Amino acid sequence: MKKGWQTKKLGDVCVTIQDGAHESPQKQFDSPGEGRFLYITSKNIRTNYLELKNVSYVERDFHDRIYPRCSPRVGDVLLTKDGANTGNVALNTIDEPFSLLSSVCLIKTNPTALNSGFLCYYLQSPDGLKSIIGQMTGAAIKRIILRDVKLATIPLPPLAEQQRIVGLLDEAFEGLATAKANAEKNLQNARALFESHLQSVFTQRGPGWVETTLGEIGKISMCKRIFKEETTAVGDIPFYKIGTFGKEPDAFIPSQTYNEYRAKYSFPEKGAVLISAAGTIGRRVRYDGEPAYFQDSNIVWIENDERQALNDYLYHCYGACDWNSTKGATIPRLYNDNLRRISIGFPKSLQEQRRIVDQLDELSEETQRLARLYERKHAALEVLKKSLLHQAFTGEL
Repeated sequence: MKKGWQTKKLGDVCVTIQDGAHESPQKQFDSPGEGRFLYITSKNIRTNYLELKNVSYVERDFHDRIYPRCSPRVGDVLLTKDGANTGNVALNTIDEPFSLLSSVCLIKTNPTALNSGFLCYYLQSPDGLKSIIGQMTGAAIKRIILRDVKLATIPLPPLAEQQRIVGLLDEAFEGLATAKANAEKNLQNARALFESHLQSVFTQRGPGWVETTLGEIGKISMCKRIFKEETTAVGDIPFYKIGTFGKEPDAFIPSQTYNEYRAKYSFPEKGAVLISAAGTIGRRVRYDGEPAYFQDSNIVWIENDERQALNDYLYHCYGACDWNSTKGATIPRLYNDNLRRISIGFPKSLQEQRRIVDQLDELSEETQRLARLYERKHAALEVLKKSLLHQAFTGEL
């Protein structure tokens, strides 16, 4: 450790380490109003900022009852202590009384010993994160225990040095955030351009176009139902469920079952366009013909002989479709009758369809290239952030 630095327990340099209410309000509101107070939960805590677009409000009676437990002030540290966002940490920027749920830990530092910004950055660093997250409990739900927060240690330079480090990190992180935002904007613009062009292709139809329904193109098909007990975590043939559609599979079936069902029941041919008919409706992939099995009724395709419309053309056409004509209260679903009735337009000339496909494929590839570039840049920025934080709390910054 750098000369002049000390190691302290958070409980020794903080005056408050406390979570929010352990009871839920009977009423929540989506908008402010007379006698309503902000209600901050784990969903509102992001790393280095508060997300208030989906914030809720509670009644005065509830607020007045729980506020004394936690009385947040501007500059206090808010740490998500359980749920999907566990470990997210930000400084409070809300300059008004608000209520906290138990999923959020409020940390008030002793200002004579610990700068709150210094603590906020430390909890994002590899060592700081490990000192907190490394002590999680719970199998299904990640959780941080208040006792563990109090026992966690932090390397402490003098206050002036803490403030200098915070200033350097503020400046560096602002630059990293700008770089990330610029890269994300470029990607959004590319996607918007592709979507705009995609829609224009299928709405601004030229001469020689015809319109029909998907039911007139071919038969709607799906694989035979596979029961969960017939699948395994490892095996021969990938089994794609709606949750793994277009991703890496997490279930498999034996080759014997695959070969038996492949010979007896409907199965997509190479080049067929598979469509998700549940969950996020309308996701699609081109089937590459590799041995694989697809969840019945949730993943469907059209048996298309390509005499009217090329499969590649249908792939892009599906991307411009309105899939809102679905039924189902809990789980949105595209029923076969819905699918059959969907209207599509296409040039009668297969050559013209191919020209459109090539044009859209080229534009799509450019969009995907920018997406890959963004992902690489995002990963590089995250590595740089961790490096800066490591240097900051080992005295190298």
